[in-house]
Amino acid sequence: MRLEFPADFGLLVPVLLSLLSLRLFRAAHRTRGLPELLVGLYFLLVPFGISLSLRVGRFDPGAAWMARAGANLLFTCGGVALLLFAWSVFRPDARWARRLAWGGSAAVLAIWALAIPLGIYATGLSLFLLLPVYASYIWVFVESLRYYLMLRRRQRLGLADPVLVNRFLLFAIWTGSVGVITLLGFAGSLAQLARGTFHDGGGLGDPVILLITRALAVPIAVSIFLTFLAPARYHAWLRAKASAAS
Repeated sequence: MRLEFPADFGLLVPVLLSLLSLRLFRAAHRTRGLPELLVGLYFLLVPFGISLSLRVGRFDPGAAWMARAGANLLFTCGGVALLLFAWSVFRPDARWARRLAWGGSAAVLAIWALAIPLGIYATGLSLFLLLPVYASYIWVFVESLRYYLMLRRRQRLGLADPVLVNRFLLFAIWTGSVGVITLLGFAGSLAQLARGTFHDGGGLGDPVILLITRALAVPIAVSIFLTFLAPARYHAWLRAKASAAS
């Protein structure tokens, strides 16, 4: 695969997020925490999956199917990480959530594997195999928003840490924004199919959707930074603001 500059400066995004993943992996090793490990895996895998899916056209035609399969595998494993994260963080005691997380993980991995002997990765339509994976984004967003609203009510009674309340809000912001980008990409892919202009990368390669994606990248980046790398003065400001309000 050839690299093209300045367009490929965007590859710095997955590289930077992989550094965040290393930080989360260290935290998971120190605390034996499963959520840190799962989120770290998501940030390590999915950004590279996006970059690879947008560059399939640069591969030799004989190797393009392997690039598509590789991109789908990165997306699928990232979706598995989010499914297990949603269950372990938000619904650890719910039997239905455990079954959904593990059953859904097995299902999306089976879909990815079965597509190889069926030859689905020979075309760009393999992108649509990821639709079940995208459900994991919606689950995490809904649960994050639910927890934020619940804890915000408790915070007004002085029963919740404002930093924790804000963290769930930040999680809802970046997962919701990623969900919007995903839905736009899917809608753009359907529009391309209708016009007969579908190509690898689908709707994410559309100039209009790409512009919206870059605009949403700002709140995504800010919320991810404040979730995992916020300075102490930001937390102090949140607590001071909550104290003044009470």
